[in-house]
Amino acid sequence: MKNQITQTTLTPELKASIFEAFAKHAIESVGFDGLAGEPVAFESMENDVSLGVVVCQLFWGNLHIKYLLTNKEYRGRGIASALMEHAFNFGKEKGCRFAFVETMSFQAPEFYQKLGFEIELKRDGYAAGTSFYYLKKVL
Repeated sequence: MKNQITQTTLTPELKASIFEAFAKHAIESVGFDGLAGEPVAFESMENDVSLGVVVCQLFWGNLHIKYLLTNKEYRGRGIASALMEHAFNFGKEKGCRFAFVETMSFQAPEFYQKLGFEIELKRDGYAAGTSFYYLKKVL
């Protein structure tokens, strides 16, 4: 029998089946699924207008900062720092030892360093002369 490989769309059903298989393997291997919870969002609002949001998720006992956005017109007001503090507090309450984030060179890795993150890896060679950063902060 010859294996056939086709390009397909990542449907919600396919994604769910992949995550289910990963979870099953993790439970069989180490006794639990370290990515069982859904992401959590903290949003900064003013007069029913979203100023910014941070999305984080517990990942194998630590805090993954998945997305951080401050809307352009509200930058420089400390919103991102305040959002990150909420994420850090959430992580601490959940017993996380550290937080981690991945970011591109044009997405302000310096901002994360000001919050106490340290660069664990910088990978150069991406399109348009950009670099990819992996950063970690002890909570």
